[in-house]
Amino acid sequence: MAFIDAIPILFTPFNLFLITSGVLIGIVVGIIPGLSAAMAVALLIPFTYGLEPINGMAMLVAVFVGGISGGCITALLLRMPGTPSSVATLLDGYPMASGGQAGRAIGLAVFSSMIGTLISAVILILAAPLAAAFAVKFYFPEYVAVCIFGLTAIAALSGGSLVKGLFSALLGLFAATVGISQVDGVPRFDFQQDALLGGLNLLPALIGLFAVAQIMHEASRPAGEKVKPVTMSDSVIPRMADLGPNAWNFLRSGLIGTIVGVMPAMGGGPAGLIAYAQAKNAARKDAEPRFGEGAPGGVIAAETANNATIGGALIIMLTLGIPGDPVSAVLIGGLMIHGLQPGPQLFTQNPEVVYSIYLSMLVSSVLMAVILFSFSRVLSKVAMVPGHILHPPLLLFAAIGVYGLNNNLVDVWVMLGFGLLGYSLERLRVPLPPLVLGLVLGPILEGNLRKMVDTFGSINELFTRPIALTFIVLTVVSVAFSVYRQVRSRDKVRRGIDRAVD
Repeated sequence: MAFIDAIPILFTPFNLFLITSGVLIGIVVGIIPGLSAAMAVALLIPFTYGLEPINGMAMLVAVFVGGISGGCITALLLRMPGTPSSVATLLDGYPMASGGQAGRAIGLAVFSSMIGTLISAVILILAAPLAAAFAVKFYFPEYVAVCIFGLTAIAALSGGSLVKGLFSALLGLFAATVGISQVDGVPRFDFQQDALLGGLNLLPALIGLFAVAQIMHEASRPAGEKVKPVTMSDSVIPRMADLGPNAWNFLRSGLIGTIVGVMPAMGGGPAGLIAYAQAKNAARKDAEPRFGEGAPGGVIAAETANNATIGGALIIMLTLGIPGDPVSAVLIGGLMIHGLQPGPQLFTQNPEVVYSIYLSMLVSSVLMAVILFSFSRVLSKVAMVPGHILHPPLLLFAAIGVYGLNNNLVDVWVMLGFGLLGYSLERLRVPLPPLVLGLVLGPILEGNLRKMVDTFGSINELFTRPIALTFIVLTVVSVAFSVYRQVRSRDKVRRGIDRAVD
């Protein structure tokens, strides 16, 4: 009944104006490297104070949706993730865009963003209490098991060499140890810099690895070698030939994103990488183009999963009052400013606010798609500027955005350092995605592993607690399946060589 009551309240001209404005603001913030959806939501909270709770929360949720989705544009066109959530999107999106299929890449990314948000919104509406009950059972062993399962993605993200992929992942895990230890408070690898005591900021590292490394790569080309700028001559409307075969990819990635979103402190980055790895493992080995070279399934998996984390994060925020990510933590502050307390009592005392959040998420996802489809050609113009003109201001703009995160010059040096690292690794043909995976999952894995051992005295809890054991079993199955596919692929190559010899 409250759901029906919320419909006429939400669908008023003023409220739709607020939602549209929120989506636009979120998209702009998501496109600009260095800015985040959490920052945008925090800045807008004071402006919503004079609004009714339904109106204010609808606008803030719209910013959330737009901010997560907007990051795909720069990831696709400039190889610069606008947000950490879009890091997996560029793995196939940028090769598509630079290969003359920018419109197709944008269309798939935007449509997938909408589908991911809608999938998680449906789960939010239908199963919020059940999902919250699942999330509250997570303790140190469950987080360790999930991280171990996430690290199985290394095999899928390593390209042609598993050894190089493992080396890259170990570099990421090592970089994740910088800063004060979560368990014993001991500073590590801080180089006497107070700014590094909190660890390496993820966004400067990602911008360095992909955007700065790409600028270095382009600058190192011979003077006579021209780089063809990204053009957008094809349509942004998704093709059924891309969508139909990826129906299961949409659903699987949406479920992965929602589940990861339910887990506090995970977020869209790990969700996109895990879903990407699962999509790559499920793809046919002879499919063209291959993952990492412009496969539509890679863009679909990454964008569906990272947007699906929105619904997952809202599930535990609304039902338990637990922030699933930085944006939902800020949204909790927004609820409190309006005199609302997230948790079970919110559903009984203010159900119209809860259902207006549901509806605003659904409406925002559709508006986001309409806006990005409408203005994608305008946004793509920046990528058509020749590199020697675009790259200097782009590097300056990235440095300003990174500095603005914490007003800290060390973050700029981190960006440049990771840029040099990324450039060097790519010259050595060492894949970067496993490094990102290690960098993202490293702090979660290490902190929870050490706390688990300190609390229980062993790692036995990984095999005695049902949820943890389930993820361990999934890890074994995933590894076995990857090995089986590699062995089968080698056998096919060997048989092909034997036939050629005969």
